[in-house]
Amino acid sequence: MTAHTANLADKRRPDFANLRRTLLRTGPPGPVPFIELFIDPGLIQTVLGETVSWDPLLVADLSSPEGAAALRAALDALLRFCSQQGYDYVWGWTGLRFPRANYQLATDAAATANWLSGTRFWQDETTGPIQNWADFEAYPWPQAERISYGAIEYLERILPDGMKISVNIGGIFEESSWLMGLQSFAYALHDQPELAAAICQRVGDLAVAAARNAAAIDGVGLVFLGDDLGHAGGTLVSPQVLRQHIFPHYRRMVETVHGAGKLLLLHSCGNLARIMDELVDIGFDAKHSYEDKIMPVEEVHRRWGDRIAILGGVDMDLLTRGSEADVRQRTRAILQTCAAKGTGYCLGTGNSGANYVTPRNFLAMLDEGRQWNRENFANA
Repeated sequence: MTAHTANLADKRRPDFANLRRTLLRTGPPGPVPFIELFIDPGLIQTVLGETVSWDPLLVADLSSPEGAAALRAALDALLRFCSQQGYDYVWGWTGLRFPRANYQLATDAAATANWLSGTRFWQDETTGPIQNWADFEAYPWPQAERISYGAIEYLERILPDGMKISVNIGGIFEESSWLMGLQSFAYALHDQPELAAAICQRVGDLAVAAARNAAAIDGVGLVFLGDDLGHAGGTLVSPQVLRQHIFPHYRRMVETVHGAGKLLLLHSCGNLARIMDELVDIGFDAKHSYEDKIMPVEEVHRRWGDRIAILGGVDMDLLTRGSEADVRQRTRAILQTCAAKGTGYCLGTGNSGANYVTPRNFLAMLDEGRQWNRENFANA
């Protein structure tokens, strides 16, 4: 850990119970927790001041000693980062993956590279491994009973007292559209509606199964569903498509995760104002991902904060290109509005701790949150 990081590192003990109360919007008021869907490996390494051989998305071949050792080293670093920076949970992933090769590769232009190769992966939205029913039948679909939970089980064994695991589950809409490519998926909704429906059903069944099994693990405190549904102007497909093919699986996931006594959070980018009431009614415990040019998080909190916990909202553009003073001022303004009740809001970025975010700005956001908590809560 660098000297700069050491000065900013949070010395408090993890307190997932406080995070849970905050997400459920119950009392008593307490310190504002920190939250992110995830932090990119590049930013984690910069903050820790060390280099880790990260396997993309922390996926490794656990059947080999080398793969298992690499995964453990990455998870150890991830836990150090979360503990030092004051998170009450650590990110974990299941082994649910949908094999595909429709990626485009480019040089990572960020100052801090995510992968040692210096490569950034972009989604090819024009095509994918499934374009017709023959492709659907031939596709190597994962088997629910063979999904690995090795990363979560390892983290459970090394968790410090008071900390839990947040399990990231890939999005049902995202994974379904990526299997065809969003462009092909959009055409299929009209030209091959039964095929599009079958893909969504298969992906939804597997995602719900992974969430069910992960939520049953004692060390897991919450499941974080990451499913980007929109762009700056609205949803990527019509709300009716989401109601028909995606929302039923969301309801199933809410039921199964809540049935295990755990929390279910939704991360979804884009302008979702048209469907936000429906997402709230589905039963998610919290909603994450906001952008100032779409709707500042204060306005989201004003409109929906009495029905669902609101997460993050410090704009990614500000964190990337703004000054530290601007970041502190904006963070303070958000806290003064969204955290006034001492519950129902967690501090974090508007999207995730991307590797192109300026590390000093990211740490300044967290430091401002610590100062706010010390000023407002005796138990901070």
